[in-house]
Amino acid sequence: MTIAAHTQLLDTFPLVRSQNVEDARERIGRFFSPHRLELHGKPGQLDVAHNQVRLARVSLNVLHYGAQVLIDPGERGDFYMVQLPLSGSAQLACGTESVSVDPGVLSVLQPHIKSRMVWSGDCTMLLLQVPRSVVHERTMAWGIDETPRFALAHSRQVPEVAAWWQAVLDLTRNIDRFGDQWLRHPAAYAALEEFLLSAFTALLSQPDAARCLANPGDARCLRRAKEYIHANPERALRCADIASHACVSPRTLEAVFKRCGEVSPLAYARRCRLQAVHEALRLARHEGRAVNVTEVALSYGFLHMGRFAAQYREQFACSPSETLRPH
Repeated sequence: MTIAAHTQLLDTFPLVRSQNVEDARERIGRFFSPHRLELHGKPGQLDVAHNQVRLARVSLNVLHYGAQVLIDPGERGDFYMVQLPLSGSAQLACGTESVSVDPGVLSVLQPHIKSRMVWSGDCTMLLLQVPRSVVHERTMAWGIDETPRFALAHSRQVPEVAAWWQAVLDLTRNIDRFGDQWLRHPAAYAALEEFLLSAFTALLSQPDAARCLANPGDARCLRRAKEYIHANPERALRCADIASHACVSPRTLEAVFKRCGEVSPLAYARRCRLQAVHEALRLARHEGRAVNVTEVALSYGFLHMGRFAAQYREQFACSPSETLRPH
């Protein structure tokens, strides 16, 4: 499906508007990687529109240049960039690989790999920016202790890719229309991000994850368990509680999470509760509200403050009080 630039997604979240090459290069480079930007179209055609929504740790972006451009970031930053063309086309080179993308082919650019691309004048991209550390957290549970590698191109003819692509579009449209409602609740947009990440990491074709996706019973169980966990971020759930909601025994639930390449159900639930605390503190900092860390932690089911502080630092590489501190 092609989406015209004049009906661009996420226009309700404008970030950059520019008609100057150097200005656009500098401002977009702040959010992605520093890069070289060359106009290959006619002078006066450049009409940059960059929209962005930041969730917990990933961002959704829609970018349109309005003219044919060369984008050369060299060795990119410490993040993956999923590019889903909404209209137009682009020629991409990443490392020793090259590919053409259009609304039937998405691409995944690796962290710290030299890349170069030429976008057509009518190209509009939906971009999912995912820090390498976020993906690494997940793949470590699969026994992969190195930077995960994704194929550069993924065809929309593949059912799993088509399903994820459509879901990302639907989710982005929903945020575009109802963003104020979603982004008001940290637990809600943490759940949106979790969905995006779960489907994105499945593109790795990791064997256990692939078997999980191919097993409707396991996939259904995992989905029910995660839905229940995300719906109850304020509770220190027991494995039996989660298993009951997923309609399986606790032992089966543990086995399903393991087969699907996840951490244990309780570890997953703890990460979600920590994420909820993190977002509550970030929101308080953003709004300039004074909050008590202990009270926030207690509201999300953390009773032992020493253990909570250690787990928080392990997950976010900073203390709760540092999260509250203005940058």
